[in-house]
Amino acid sequence: MRQSIFHFLDIIRTYSKVPGKKPEFNNPFALKKGTTVSEMARAVHKDFVEKFKYARVWRKDSLYQGQSVNRDFVLEDGDVVELHI
Repeated sequence: MRQSIFHFLDIIRTYSKVPGKKPEFNNPFALKKGTTVSEMARAVHKDFVEKFKYARVWRKDSLYQGQSVNRDFVLEDGDVVELHI
């Protein structure tokens, strides 16, 4: 049911990951569909946008398994994002 509500509202859930640690699946970031890595970085903390170097993304059932991406990369529901500043 929750997933249907998120889909209806065009909301995606992304998860943060600290380098060298496991993803934090207990506290997702609820973001609008079409959100970029840069916009997620701003949701984490404004300093992350200003000091952003790159991010690594893990995406279920995809080639994106820890792949380095830039700030314009569009996130999808369930993505795990590791921000590097």
